[in-house]
Amino acid sequence: MTDTPAHNARTPEELQEEQFRAEFQVGGVDRQLSAEEQLAQLASYIDVHYELPDFTPPWKGGVGDPDPADNYIARLPDRITHTAMLMLGSGLDHSMPGVVWAEGVEVEEVPEVGGRLFTPSQPTGAWALSLHSGGWWRGSGNALEIAWRPEVAAAAQRSGTIILDLDYPLAPQSTVAEMNAMVRTAAGVAQHHNATSLTGWGYSSGAALAAMNAPLFDALVLTFPDLGSVAGLPAEVLAEQAVPEPATWPRTLLQVALQDEIAQRPTGLEQVADLTVREYVSRHRISTPEVARQRVADVADFLRAQSSR
Repeated sequence: MTDTPAHNARTPEELQEEQFRAEFQVGGVDRQLSAEEQLAQLASYIDVHYELPDFTPPWKGGVGDPDPADNYIARLPDRITHTAMLMLGSGLDHSMPGVVWAEGVEVEEVPEVGGRLFTPSQPTGAWALSLHSGGWWRGSGNALEIAWRPEVAAAAQRSGTIILDLDYPLAPQSTVAEMNAMVRTAAGVAQHHNATSLTGWGYSSGAALAAMNAPLFDALVLTFPDLGSVAGLPAEVLAEQAVPEPATWPRTLLQVALQDEIAQRPTGLEQVADLTVREYVSRHRISTPEVARQRVADVADFLRAQSSR
C-alpha cells in the first residue's frame, strides 16, 4: 500500500467548497432548518467565499488602516442577503431592516457634532443618540454609511424616535475623553430641541461608549456590547475615563448574540434596576436577515415605549 502524495491532499477550504457544491440547489433547499442551522449555513458560506480582513487595532499590532475592515462591513448586508437567498431559499423574506423600514425618514447633517439626524415621519418627541461599532478605531466611512446608518434610519422610522447618529472621533488619534465630549455636546443638541426623553444606543464598542455616558441618558440600548474592550485601550487613550457601575444605569435593553465571537457576555448587569435582556441566534457581525430585523424591531419597540414613559 502506498501513501497518497501530499500534493493531492485537499485543504479544509477545498473540502468545504466541495460540500457546498454537492448540497447546493438553485433557490436553496426545501427543508426546515433551525435558527442555529440557518446561521451555520449562512456564516460558513460567507467565511469560505469572502476573505476576512485584519480587524486588529493599531495598538495591538494592526497596520492601522481601517478601510479594508470597514469595506468588509459595508458589503456584509448585501452579501448576507445574497447568501441567504442561495443557501436558505428564495421563498423566505431576506430583506434587511434598513431596506424594509427606513422609507419616509428625513435625513439632515449636524456638522457641529459630526452627526446625521434621522427624523421619522411621525415623531413622538423622544430622541436617541446612536454610536457605531468599530473597536474604537474604525467604523466610519463606508461601514457607517452602508451598514450602520440604514439600521439607525429603520429604528427611527419604526419607533417614531428622532435619532442623532454620531461619527465620533476615533482612537488612537483621539482620546476617549474627546469621544465623551462629543457625546455630551450631542446630548445638548437634543435638549436644545426639547427632547421628551433621551436614549443612548450603541453597537459593540459603541455600546461601551454609550454605557460610559449612562448619566446623560434616560435609557440605554446596548447591542452586542463589547464592554471588555474598554480595558484593552491604551492608557493614554483611556486616561481617567471609565464605565460607571451598572447600579447607576437607567432603564436598559441588553441585546446578546448567542454565538458572539468578538464580545463576551457582560457580567454584573443584574445590578441594573430596570434591565431587559434579548438573545439572538447571531454572531457578532453576521445573522440571518430575519434575526437582523428582529434585533432592530426590538430596539424600535424599546424606543417607542420610552417615548410614552
